[in-house]
Amino acid sequence: MAKPIPTDVQVAIIGGGIVGCATAYHLAKAGWSVALFERKKLTSGTTWHAAGLVSETQGVPIMSALAKYGLDLMESLEEETGQNTGFKRNGSITLALNDARMEELRRKVDYAHGCGIQAEEIPPEAAQDRWPLLSLQDAKGAFWFPGDGYTNPIDTTMALAKGARMNGAQIFEDTKVTRVVIEGGRTVGVETAEGLVRAEHVVNATGMWAREFGLEHGVQIPLHYTNHYYVVTDPIEGVTGDLPVLRVMDEYAYYKEDAGKLLIGCSEPHATPWLPKDGLPEHFEFDELPCDEEHLYPILEAAMERVPALGTSGIRKFFNGPECFTPDAKHYLGPVGDLKGYWMATGFNSTGIQNGPGAGKALAEWIIAGHMTMDLTDVDSRRILPGLNARSYTATKAAETLSHAYGMHWPYLRKTEARGLRRTPYYTQLKDAGAQFGSANGWERPLYYGREMTDGFGREPWFDDWQAEHVVLREDLGLIDLTFGRFIVDGVDAEAQMQHLCGANLAVPPGALVYTHMFNAQGGIEADVTVARLSGTRFLVMASAGAEPQCETWLKTNLAGSGVSVVNVTSSEATLAVMGPRSRDFLTALSGADLSNGAFPFGTWQDLHIGHSPVRAQRITYVGELGWELHVPAEFAQQVFETLMGADNPPRLCGGMAVDSCRIEKGFRHWGHDIGPHDGPVESGLTFACDFDTDFIGKPAIEAKRAEGADSRLLLFKLDDPEALVFGKEPILRDGEIVGRLTSASFGWSVGGGVGMGYVSRSDGASLKDLAGASYQIMVAGRAVSATASLRALIDPSNDRMRG
Repeated sequence: MAKPIPTDVQVAIIGGGIVGCATAYHLAKAGWSVALFERKKLTSGTTWHAAGLVSETQGVPIMSALAKYGLDLMESLEEETGQNTGFKRNGSITLALNDARMEELRRKVDYAHGCGIQAEEIPPEAAQDRWPLLSLQDAKGAFWFPGDGYTNPIDTTMALAKGARMNGAQIFEDTKVTRVVIEGGRTVGVETAEGLVRAEHVVNATGMWAREFGLEHGVQIPLHYTNHYYVVTDPIEGVTGDLPVLRVMDEYAYYKEDAGKLLIGCSEPHATPWLPKDGLPEHFEFDELPCDEEHLYPILEAAMERVPALGTSGIRKFFNGPECFTPDAKHYLGPVGDLKGYWMATGFNSTGIQNGPGAGKALAEWIIAGHMTMDLTDVDSRRILPGLNARSYTATKAAETLSHAYGMHWPYLRKTEARGLRRTPYYTQLKDAGAQFGSANGWERPLYYGREMTDGFGREPWFDDWQAEHVVLREDLGLIDLTFGRFIVDGVDAEAQMQHLCGANLAVPPGALVYTHMFNAQGGIEADVTVARLSGTRFLVMASAGAEPQCETWLKTNLAGSGVSVVNVTSSEATLAVMGPRSRDFLTALSGADLSNGAFPFGTWQDLHIGHSPVRAQRITYVGELGWELHVPAEFAQQVFETLMGADNPPRLCGGMAVDSCRIEKGFRHWGHDIGPHDGPVESGLTFACDFDTDFIGKPAIEAKRAEGADSRLLLFKLDDPEALVFGKEPILRDGEIVGRLTSASFGWSVGGGVGMGYVSRSDGASLKDLAGASYQIMVAGRAVSATASLRALIDPSNDRMRG
């Protein structure tokens, strides 16, 4: 007799893959009541056919820490549960076949060291000693990651499920959730054929079903499933159980021992989406997809050269199983915008086995605490932009994500598929002017103007165009196409509510422009915004384009039920920033307005006309120079652009590369890189933007940290060697010890060297002066490069130029 389903639990988890079972395991160990529902059998979606590779080194430090935790857990689960996981920590080798890959992997080793992970460059011959069947043809070098390994996906998931049950979780197979029950803007349970289960929290861990399932109750989860291939050979002499995982990314292949055979998988450069006509078939359970053997031939031909023993070995199995991928190659973990109690843990981009256990821990802690317990900004599900979820879009982007998995990870890599979705009104003019575009949340954004962008780790030819734009912003006049997330906050109580949300004083007159932050209760920065007071009851909140969905979620979540409305008006305006020493004279001639300091001081806005068109001119800057942002109603934007560029001695068009290099020289922080929900104003040096005479969310935690002293501090760095280029995440050394990493990096054309920002650890009693005066080095591709630290801007620390 089947066991009855419960009537009430604290958490209902939908999906019995490794992620769902890991979440149940961690919640149950914390004493929470959990029920997990799987439509078929545990692991029967994509978990069962995973290759099982597990690696400690992930794209951001917290993901690396969680992956390391997951591997350690796999190692201990058998002792805890009695269920073998099949985990082996045999290490992994990555072979490099060209100089560019050598540079990439040397930087990866630096990054791994910054995360406390063992990694080293080894001679190719040492790789062959560890992997005797390996041919070293064309090998430039090799890299050893001793903490990596592989596991059995089914056994590991079953161990997690058993551990969850041992701690009280209930797991129901062959029990499909037909509906998430939502009442009054929050989830209250799930409905199955056996009845309703009420739950305070519902977790969508449905893997490749997540998008379609989410749409059934109005939740957008952009992902799609692709064809994903591997082959299994016949037994091969010399393939032993202690063989490390081998990756040859330049040939798009990996090799894993499988009971005396080789499993050879690939992340091929021309991956394809799986496009079932009517969506995912209802019967799907432990299913395979048709295998296009010809698609694999180029990979296998290279593999036979790389492992000559394959020439005399048969192929026992050609396999194609679906895997789901997200457009930005990062999984989704966390809550859903304005639907309380709904969580997601999905979209793992074929890394669910290595990242699932850590993700389960992180999500369980988040649910229990009611807030992030670690910095999950990179994978926070609140980054989802609902408009970017067309099936054609997600399918195209999923295939692109898989195609890039083993491609070169260039510092300025631009994805090319499904582009051009969101465009500013003058996109065509910018394109005709030679704009090289990047993309942020679907927006096409000029990076610079000039020659075609090429990839590399050194100084590319287009650096000259970037430098020229940087210099013109500092010394003459530039015009920048900016995109913002914009939100109108309106209501009788708008001032009181904004005062409570923001750290700065928002009791300012209409016409004021305020740079401020919104904090969580722990004092972390949830939003980095500029606020324009439009009237007595209305504010305009502006966030960076990349932070639009997160800012909207924070505003709506915190203002719900307050009587104050929040409306996203991002598309209503376009923004052109006129920046540089010549900006006042140039705009005065076009507007006829008095733009002197007395008439138009820094930190204010005014309604002006440029030509015949209305603009809201905001005197503020993100490059550290005199200038104005012109916020233009969308229908007038092209005319304003034409007026500006058709004037006498017009500005030079400048892109985001120059903006970034200018802002880092000035020490201007960027949300999502330098600051985020786990960074506060004390350690990031932003207490100047807080008014401690007001009462705002997070104030007690910030004041406590001010009194105690932060254990880290954000510093600016300039590298002493102008040939050393930094791109972010490089380890920071103090007196030879790793004490932090760069959070942002660029080339400082005004200061003549690589520049960056990064948090460094601060010992008890160390003054800020002593901290900045210490001896620092930055690791650059295996080389320690001396660097000078500063607490103040590297350019114009007194801010005379932008306020003059």
